[in-house]
Amino acid sequence: MFFPRLRRQAKWMFVFLALAFGIGFVAFGIGGTGGTGISDLIMQNGSSSGPSVGDAQDKIDDGNLAANKELAEAYRAEGKQDEAIAAGEAYVRARPGDYAFMRTLAADYEGAAARQRDEAAAIQDELSSSTGTTFAIQPQSKLGQALGMGRIDRELTADANQKLTELYGGIEGNYSRATSLYQSVARVERDDVLLQMLLGQSAYQARKNGIAINAFQRVCKIAPGSPDCTQARDAILQLRTQAISGAPSG
Repeated sequence: MFFPRLRRQAKWMFVFLALAFGIGFVAFGIGGTGGTGISDLIMQNGSSSGPSVGDAQDKIDDGNLAANKELAEAYRAEGKQDEAIAAGEAYVRARPGDYAFMRTLAADYEGAAARQRDEAAAIQDELSSSTGTTFAIQPQSKLGQALGMGRIDRELTADANQKLTELYGGIEGNYSRATSLYQSVARVERDDVLLQMLLGQSAYQARKNGIAINAFQRVCKIAPGSPDCTQARDAILQLRTQAISGAPSG
């Protein structure tokens, strides 16, 4: 697994950020500006005209567990994405057949991963400006010793490495849960091209390459000769090339 190796070895964090969690969005064209992507799904479900947190919580307290959907919408409208996810999970347990909401919840998880990715990038930038490095260096490594890092630099680097490792684990975990949700929906809505693209993208980011390839192959089966199929084939080629070269997926 990639992340246990990250904990044992000094990794070039900036390079990893750029490659592991940047290439996927650029190469696949999902989740960015223009078109229907992750941010669009979240924004469409974050209207401020929805139910209030208090009203939804009162219904839940009265035993209406389905009101967790309203609670999730209310939290999302307030920009409280973590709370929205928790309420969304409670709703899915109460109403496991609401596949439309599962897609929204999956988008919430991808939004959480995006925020963690931004936080990791900010930490990397701060580390670079504080220590003059462009990637995190383990202070006990030969390189760290050779650079003669001072105590403050060592503490900054150690703290940054620990936080970055936690964030990377969170990113992978959020994409993994999004993948599971998209899979549940895809078992019912098998011919939805956008759904398969989103499934392939989240699986790619979660390091579930087999699931990603199957989703992208499904795109071409549903819509052969389409621009989506071309994009999916490019993604499959990228995944297989990485597998041959041994490069980190994502």
